[in-house]
Amino acid sequence: MKEKLTAFPEVAFHNTNLYNVDGHGTYPATDQGLREFTGKPEDMGRYRAPTLRNITVTAPYMHDGSIATLSEVLDHYAAGGRASAHGTGPGPFQSEFVRGFTLTGQEKQDVLAFLESLTDPEFLTDPRFSDPFASTP
Repeated sequence: MKEKLTAFPEVAFHNTNLYNVDGHGTYPATDQGLREFTGKPEDMGRYRAPTLRNITVTAPYMHDGSIATLSEVLDHYAAGGRASAHGTGPGPFQSEFVRGFTLTGQEKQDVLAFLESLTDPEFLTDPRFSDPFASTP
């Protein structure tokens, strides 16, 4: 079997520094991500990253629905995570992809416009993909 080469190793689960309850990277006891299944400390707060397809119609955001808008999601990532924005800093299990960045107002609007462009209205309104429990015509 031929190995797939990528610029970055593919990691299906990420810790986005949404929480850092104790300053040591801990998430709430009832919401610890992949760690609940593996028992590995390094899996604290790791959740699967969703697709960006139709992202503008899937609010609220984050694994727990704690961020209301895509604009706020960008603010979250720009700050290096909510925990960093609230002063507890980066968590020890935080993904290397969540380190903070600066966006101008125009850049933020451009990113939001790009995310909007990933919305597929035909898919969203196609009756073939509606209620899977409804009887077919």
